[in-house]
Amino acid sequence: MSRVLNLILSHQTRGEVEWLLKWWSHCSPLENILLAYGGARENFNSLPDVQRVFIDDPRLRVAHKQRDKQSYGGVWRAAAAWLAQHPQADFTHVYFAECDQLPLIPDLANRLIGRLTQEGADVLGHGVHRIDGTSNSYYLYHIHDPCFEAFWRRISVRSDKQVVFWMMGTGSFWTRRAFLAVASQHEEIKAYVEVYLPTLAHHLGFRVRDFRDQHGCVSGDPLRGLSVESARRKGCWTMHPIKDYGTVCSSPSREK
Repeated sequence: MSRVLNLILSHQTRGEVEWLLKWWSHCSPLENILLAYGGARENFNSLPDVQRVFIDDPRLRVAHKQRDKQSYGGVWRAAAAWLAQHPQADFTHVYFAECDQLPLIPDLANRLIGRLTQEGADVLGHGVHRIDGTSNSYYLYHIHDPCFEAFWRRISVRSDKQVVFWMMGTGSFWTRRAFLAVASQHEEIKAYVEVYLPTLAHHLGFRVRDFRDQHGCVSGDPLRGLSVESARRKGCWTMHPIKDYGTVCSSPSREK
């Protein structure tokens, strides 16, 4: 039987986390949520009573995400350690979401598993595409480091060891096996999370695929004129970014 762990990255205050957990409770029991907290240690100690791990990784807290090549390696490693410490929690998949990517439907887990099965994939992400050999700014920035290509050549199980992928870092869905494999790989290079995660999964032999029709409500920048209700009418499962929780009045349970 499939069971999804919802891994939510947050740096927020207690009040904001309480709101976030209440929202998520409409599509996931709290025992299926693991909060990865990247905020201040003193805030972590005062958070609501929820399964949580503190992310003590300076590469998560870089000043400039792209230029400094922000990493979610600490998040992946902390979640993997938590899974190892809780063998009774028989999770088969992991859904990762930043705190400003909210679910819009009550059956998100079933939709994710269904789409993963349809795609025959191990990883689903938003905007997944190849960028190697292109003028993509992420690619050009990374290949200046000779260690970047050398790393993939050394660890890849693929015949083509030059493949480089990009996907948005705000939300992705993983089989447990793929998630743990990526978490256990020693992070020998500095690479931006949106390049590193899909490329590493690919070179470790996992199938990385795009969410396809689930891009209309997920963007790096606020989508003008889009509300939770209009996003639902568009058939969106999640929405990003939602920076002001005060503008969100309804819940995923409204979805029919």
